[in-house]
Amino acid sequence: MLVGMRTLPWLTVGVVGLVAAACGPTTPGDNPGDDDDTDASELAIDANPGPDGETLPEVDASCGNQSQDIAVENLGDPPDLLIVLDRSGSMSGPIPMFPPNFTPKWNIMRDALNASVNQRQNQIRFGLAEFPTNDDCAVATSTAVRVPLDLGQAPEVMQYFATRSPNGNTPAAAGLQAALAHYHSIPANPAGRYVLFATDGEPNCEVDEATAAASTVTAVRDLANAGVKTFVLGFGGAFVTGTVLNDAAQAGQVPRPGGPPYYYAANSATELSAALQAIAGGLIVPTCSYHLATTPPVPEDVTVTLGGNPVPRSTLHTEGWDYHPDAMTITFFGSYCDQITAGAVGNVAFSYGCPGPVID
Repeated sequence: MLVGMRTLPWLTVGVVGLVAAACGPTTPGDNPGDDDDTDASELAIDANPGPDGETLPEVDASCGNQSQDIAVENLGDPPDLLIVLDRSGSMSGPIPMFPPNFTPKWNIMRDALNASVNQRQNQIRFGLAEFPTNDDCAVATSTAVRVPLDLGQAPEVMQYFATRSPNGNTPAAAGLQAALAHYHSIPANPAGRYVLFATDGEPNCEVDEATAAASTVTAVRDLANAGVKTFVLGFGGAFVTGTVLNDAAQAGQVPRPGGPPYYYAANSATELSAALQAIAGGLIVPTCSYHLATTPPVPEDVTVTLGGNPVPRSTLHTEGWDYHPDAMTITFFGSYCDQITAGAVGNVAFSYGCPGPVID
């Protein structure tokens, strides 16, 4: 695997095994491997007549007999996402909802973050910071970041939740200031630097709520001025009025599309998972190039599909796919690239042994 590559969580990639009918018709009653019949693996490379005298496309003997998975890596670099997590005492309570669910919010957040980080730990450099770091209003900059930013941090995030529990108040501004200090202490990531500010309530630990709210928005704005954008997640319903979170989300420069509200609101486990999916998935802007782990046995005999639809090979690099910039890389061009970058494609597949269409 090449360092810095990332797979796309919403793209299912692998060799597609084609049925015999994809390579040419067989007579009724044919059984694969039957000495008296012709199946896909026995088709000759040369063209042969069909049942009505037409000439069938040339195919390899391996057409329809491919089942080995291949690894395809997206060539983009992973961005940083530091989770700044509210561990105040209110996170130990349930979400106000009907019918009631008495599962602590902390447990729901734990499960959702563990799942999200585990799914994308090779595409996003995750880290985790908490506030407060004690059981009152303190945020110690030296200890606020419990999981440093890096790839493969799912075990570390899981270990964090195994050893920490909620308590204390909500010093949100101090937590965000600790996040900024951490970003200042490490090299800037050109692939992007982000904070996920997740809280279940109004910030406090200041002289009054208005001051605490203003300090929180200022802390988010300071992050943005340093090139760190902030996603805002309000979790838990009744304790979140939305005013400070809306202001923070807009100051963070990555507001929720379609707002208001401009922050991501989640009042159930399902909504929380969906919000994390939208936030983390939105960071992974796919490129149109994919690295093949193995060279196709016959490079000319490869069918490429997007969402199950064959894509023509475009040797002029205008509209389709081609090996570019080398024989180990598949790159899409034109509207096919646009579909990928827009997130409109749910499946990319490569079939060895079966020639696809060529347009130039």
